[in-house]
Amino acid sequence: MKDIFDHGIMRVVLTAFIFLFAAHEATAPAPDFHLKCVKFRKASAEAVRIYHRLEFQRFINDLGYRESLNNWRSVNCIGCFGEWQFAESTIRYLGFRGITLRKFRADPDIFPRQLQVGALESLIRVNLALLKDYEHFIGDTVGGVEVTKSGLIAAAHLGGAGTVKLFLKSGGRINKKDVLKTSVRDYMKRFSGYDLG
Repeated sequence: MKDIFDHGIMRVVLTAFIFLFAAHEATAPAPDFHLKCVKFRKASAEAVRIYHRLEFQRFINDLGYRESLNNWRSVNCIGCFGEWQFAESTIRYLGFRGITLRKFRADPDIFPRQLQVGALESLIRVNLALLKDYEHFIGDTVGGVEVTKSGLIAAAHLGGAGTVKLFLKSGGRINKKDVLKTSVRDYMKRFSGYDLG
C-alpha cells in the first residue's frame, strides 16, 4: 500500500508542477512566446527525468528489500551477498575482481553499499543490453503476467537474462526457479509496477 501511495504522490507532484508552471507562463506577459515554450519544455523534461530517477530509486530499494531486507552486509544460504544478493561470479563478471565471498564475509566494508549500487546499475545495463531484442514483448502478457521494463530487469536479476529469454520465447511455459524456489514469473509480476521510462 505504501508503494502505491508513494507512486501516486510522485505523479501528483509531477502533474501539479507542470500545471502550475503552465498557468504561470500562460498568465505572464508574453514578449517572447517561443522562449517561454522552450523554457516550459526544458522544465517538463527535467521534471520527467527526476520522476524516472525517483521511480528507479524506489525500484532498487524494493528489490533490495526483497533480496536482503535492505541489509548491504547480508550473505544468504547459497553464498550470494550484499543488499542485492550478488553471486561471486556476477561480481567478477562486472569487473570487481578483488571482492570475493570469503573476503566479504571477513570484512563487508570491502563492498560498501554505494559500491553495491554501482554494481547493480552496471548489472542492469548489461541485462538490458542482453534483452534488447526482447523489448518488443513489453506491454504483452506472457504466462499470465504483463511484461514491463522493470519486470524484465528484476527477472534478469533473479535468474539471468537467459532465463528471461526462455520464459518469453516459450510463452511462459519455461519458468525457471532459483534454488530458493522463486521463479522468473514471480519476479516479473512482483516488480512490474515501476515507471522506469
